Amino acid sequence: MVNQARVKLYEVKSRHSINLPSELVRDSTFPFKPGEPLLARIKGGKLIIESEGVISQTVLLPDDE
Repeated sequence: MVNQARVKLYEVKSRHSINLPSELVRDSTFPFKPGEPLLARIKGGKLIIESEGVISQTVLLPDDE
């Protein structure tokens, strides 16, 4: 099971991307499917990526904003 990987932030003109290694994405515990809408946010100095479906069901408390 692969539950973490080293990644880099890439910049091409005004776009930025993070490529995830295939062994991480193909792991059976990886929570997302290709093409699935995701929401990225910053909280406490960390990048959080969640499924939009999970976000729509979550009540955000003042600390989460």
